Amino acid sequence: MIVATGLISNLGFDPGPRTSPNVRMDRFVPPENRHTALFFVNILNLSAPFFVSAFLRVYLEWKRNEDIRKKVENEKVTSELQFLKTQLNPHFLFNSLNAIYSLAVKNSNITSEAIISLSELMRYMLYEADKEMVPLAKELEYIKNYVQLQRLRLSDSANVNLRISGDDRGKQIPPLLFISFIENAFKYGTDYEGKTYVGVNFLIEEKSISFRVENKIGSHKKNDKSSGVGLENIKNRLKLLFPDSHNLVITDNGKNYIVDLSLYSL
Repeated sequence: MIVATGLISNLGFDPGPRTSPNVRMDRFVPPENRHTALFFVNILNLSAPFFVSAFLRVYLEWKRNEDIRKKVENEKVTSELQFLKTQLNPHFLFNSLNAIYSLAVKNSNITSEAIISLSELMRYMLYEADKEMVPLAKELEYIKNYVQLQRLRLSDSANVNLRISGDDRGKQIPPLLFISFIENAFKYGTDYEGKTYVGVNFLIEEKSISFRVENKIGSHKKNDKSSGVGLENIKNRLKLLFPDSHNLVITDNGKNYIVDLSLYSL
């Protein structure tokens, strides 16, 4: 009735109170226009519930579709992350077994130690890596074991360095975020003399983690088809897990290959 009254007022007359529209119309509405005015009033009064009902139906349908869209999107992200993990684990295992095989061929007395290190790595991957989040301390311990395994297999690991700065207590992180970059550094960081140059650095701050891994580009030529699997996986995971809170910069100047990754809002 308020809408109708406003419309009639804009036409130059006021129909008066709702309970007695004809009283005011008799005074201000010419006789020939009274039926038209009453017609518009009745139409608007009858149409208002229809428009409100239609609006509610449209809103509820939009809300239902939006909920479905979000559910499908979340399921898609979860399935993609799970797929990326299943790709990563066999890739890592393949590289680690190659490392132990090289020790066995050399009849090295540290082969058994390497096997134990690999078993600890696999234990982490079996019981921790399927979780959405893990303690940062466990992830760093996993990386320490991996670097130790690489040192065992290398003929010259004097230039292999791992440095961790900051307090990891109470921090959680998605598992296996850094290992592909570290694997890549060890794979291509050995020069023609058999010396490996790899530096891994973590700086842990209150709300962020800065990670850098650097290797000298050795004599082993890179095969993009086989080596890119792990790196592409981790790039995709970062986009899914930290869409607006990470920064990844990869530098290749022909002599050094450097990965700088920063994670924010942890």
